[in-house]
Amino acid sequence: MGRTSAGNDTKLIQTGIRLARAKGLGGFTVREVCAKSRVNLGMFHYYFTNKDNFDRKLLATLYEELMKDIRVDVSDRCSARENVRAVLRAIRRFARENRRMLSSMVGDVFGGNEKILAFISRNFTRHISVLFAQLERAHKEGLLRVPDPLSAMLLLAPPVVFPQALAGLSERITFPWPPKVKKALRELTSGDGDGRIDLLLDAVFKGEK
Repeated sequence: MGRTSAGNDTKLIQTGIRLARAKGLGGFTVREVCAKSRVNLGMFHYYFTNKDNFDRKLLATLYEELMKDIRVDVSDRCSARENVRAVLRAIRRFARENRRMLSSMVGDVFGGNEKILAFISRNFTRHISVLFAQLERAHKEGLLRVPDPLSAMLLLAPPVVFPQALAGLSERITFPWPPKVKKALRELTSGDGDGRIDLLLDAVFKGEK
């Protein structure tokens, strides 16, 4: 008779998400996630084998939450601009909730971590496809101020994600920034950010909102 999970795999993943959001993917150990989940080490290895597999499952779980939000908010009944706004809002929420983890992943990417790069290229692209499809639609409808959908995406997506990743990095590492810079970063990454998203959309879309 096989082992029953009793939800232990879910407990481990949910604990891992909390730890990753607080410390980044590399900021906690297998023993720590087991202790906080009250699941023994043997069960961890039974479900995930090692931390690399666990990290991939954790990231996939979080990413599915992002895609669920996007699927709920994006509709053919809405205009291209409304849909782009919905995607950007979902991305911003995701980046804000996971900014410390994302900041550690940025380090992995720039450091050439092949495992993380391969995982991102295979699994973290669907939201970009949804965003690009809506920008292509806007381009066909003559709604863009910029020459093409790619230009629009490059103007919209980085300002939504990068400030959150930078804020996450500054929460993990102490930088000797002047108080004004720290205050500006807090203001940039606080609140719902809808006003800033609308400013970006005004720069890319023409016509009425």
